[in-house]
Amino acid sequence: MTTSHLANLFLQASEDPELTPQFLQQLLMADIYALGTEQANGRIQFRMLETEQGEQAIPFFLDADTIYTDLGDEPFIHLLTRKLFEMTQGAILVLNPTSDVSKEFSPQEIDFLLQTMHVAL
Repeated sequence: MTTSHLANLFLQASEDPELTPQFLQQLLMADIYALGTEQANGRIQFRMLETEQGEQAIPFFLDADTIYTDLGDEPFIHLLTRKLFEMTQGAILVLNPTSDVSKEFSPQEIDFLLQTMHVAL
């Protein structure tokens, strides 16, 4: 699935909740971009942001162009959404936090998605 198709599906799902399961299934199979850097030891140091509720969250994006346009030269890593969700269990994540349409994922929602959404290979 192309990034633009996933972005369009995300917008459609924000307006039509019936499309949310389809979007989430596609999101788990998609490559995304998370703010952060890979350390020499192979560990990833994610950049955090503060949510409107004052909580710390890890931002991630559907495409690198959004990062360049909205945040400039921020370092980011490219990885599969499922891998990001598995690596950051217990954290709050926010998809496209600088866009008009964004989505916050709670730790409970991420756990639920990882347990119930199976990737078709």
